[in-house]
Amino acid sequence: MTVIAERSPMTSHSIVASLINKLILLCAIVPYAVVALGLRLVMARVFFLDGQPKIDGPHVPIDVNGLSSFSIVLPAGIKDATFRMFETQYAALPIPPNVATYLFTYAEFVCPILLVLGFATRFSALALLAMTILLQVYVAPGALWSVHVYWISILM
Repeated sequence: MTVIAERSPMTSHSIVASLINKLILLCAIVPYAVVALGLRLVMARVFFLDGQPKIDGPHVPIDVNGLSSFSIVLPAGIKDATFRMFETQYAALPIPPNVATYLFTYAEFVCPILLVLGFATRFSALALLAMTILLQVYVAPGALWSVHVYWISILM
């Protein structure tokens, strides 16, 4: 009678299982707060940069140690082209175009700043999530799997 040796699941790992365990341990080293901050910065960048061309106001130049220089537009008003865009491209939204223009444009300026500062992040993320869903449903239904699914996942 031959006795078949029992294999312990801990000792008979394949190479793939061993690599996966090492990856899990490596990921466990990174604190959740660092991951959350990185994701907040990603979403803040997306919405903030999208909102900058829509507003009028004074430009604040920023120079980062000579490596890069750019300017931020402070919202003193909304460009006429933005109003026309909401009347034509975003006309399908269930909100009147003038109201949608103010809501979306100022939300694209304020909410990313709040995300970066860590102030009212859940409310800011909820506002940006609502904007993303409205854009997905009424403006760009073909962009779900290319862009919006990632934004929705991060903002949730």
